[in-house]
Amino acid sequence: MRFLRVVSTYAAAVLLTAAVASPASASASASSVDEPGAVLNLSWSAPAASNQVFTTTLTCHPAGGGEEWYLDPVLACGDLTAAGGDFEALPGRLLSCEGVQGWAIRTTAAGHWFGQAVSYDELHANWCEARKKLGWVFTF
Repeated sequence: MRFLRVVSTYAAAVLLTAAVASPASASASASSVDEPGAVLNLSWSAPAASNQVFTTTLTCHPAGGGEEWYLDPVLACGDLTAAGGDFEALPGRLLSCEGVQGWAIRTTAAGHWFGQAVSYDELHANWCEARKKLGWVFTF
């Protein structure tokens, strides 16, 4: 019985070593160097007004918007870089939203920021409040 345990442990070690040293794992790690530092799927909607959801993909480092109508992905990535990828720490914009009315806006984000998972979901009083808090990130 002890002999079988030693053999199975040895076999597991050999398999693990082969998996780590395989060319497939080497090419996978090499290709990850070419990937952007952040890929975020963003969406916003006005749930009380419509079922329509506006979505895009934002990549950072290098900065790029997945859609041609993204206002400025460089500014959006700059805001996210300043916040370390934390949506709660975004620098926002200096806006006065006093007296602004409109539909509540839901903003969501999912993806990764330099290997860290990102998940964000918030309902704002209106577009002004959303832009005031989130800066350039949801300008699409």
